[in-house]
Amino acid sequence: MTQTLSANKHGVTMRTKQGMLGAVDIPWNEDLTLDETSFRSLLGRLSTLGAHRLYVMGTAGEGYAMSDDRFRNVVDVFVDAMRNTGVGTQVGVISLATEQVVERIGYAHGLGVRSFQISLPAWGAVTDAEMLTFFKTVCGEYPDAEFLHYNLVRAKRILDGDDYRMILDATPNLVAAKQNTTDMSLIRSWMQKAPEMQHFMLQGAFGYASQFGECSLLCSMHGVYPELTREYFAAGANGDIARALDIAEEFNAHRQGIFGHVNRTMIDGAYDKLLVWLTDQSFPRRLLPPYEGFTDSEAAVSREYYERSRTGD
Repeated sequence: MTQTLSANKHGVTMRTKQGMLGAVDIPWNEDLTLDETSFRSLLGRLSTLGAHRLYVMGTAGEGYAMSDDRFRNVVDVFVDAMRNTGVGTQVGVISLATEQVVERIGYAHGLGVRSFQISLPAWGAVTDAEMLTFFKTVCGEYPDAEFLHYNLVRAKRILDGDDYRMILDATPNLVAAKQNTTDMSLIRSWMQKAPEMQHFMLQGAFGYASQFGECSLLCSMHGVYPELTREYFAAGANGDIARALDIAEEFNAHRQGIFGHVNRTMIDGAYDKLLVWLTDQSFPRRLLPPYEGFTDSEAAVSREYYERSRTGD
């Protein structure tokens, strides 16, 4: 639901509130069914760490690999487990078929979810007209819901500030975007040409982006460094840019320490599930086929670094 908000300290009326958005990974049993016990335990822990909203089934949550039955199962448990936590919920929908995107949103909408994460279809790069059709079709079907666009390279088109300006003028309930880049020109473009959106920036970019106005934090490491994450968000939100940039460097060092010893590239969920496992070794790191994650020996090196680093959080 689109919120009515007053102008912020930068003189911009935002489409939704500033905050911290946290991803939730999905644990699978050996037979690749949902490990509901582990899932509920993770949700219980993450809901206490300060994120204003948690989301499932982005790329870290393997949303690209969901059958309809698996999607409904995850949503059912997610909505039930998050009830009465006081933390907002968001459901991600990734599909090549716009019709399936609309249908899956409809299922979660029927359970009371009103915040959704969507990405452009990835079979081929869309034109401007096709881009507008996608957003007007999906967002227009549920005018009482809020939508966040996941702006990722796998969609074969990264949207800049001019693109968002075009979409915003036609789509009143597109309120936010999830941005995964450290490209300074793109960050300035988003912040200056589409300032009324909440641009959720990863740790490496939030401090820099905060210099140009109000933005939000995509806190992928809040599960392992919760206090540092909360301090980072507060520094950016309060305009303490020097401290925010210092913390950004701390996060870069932690990322290198946890992941830097592995040279091969893996699917997103492999990295995020390792982060969960660092705090709970009972959490299964397995991914839906065909993807593979960290080996036990690789994970052990990551955990050794993490245990050494915890004294600073």
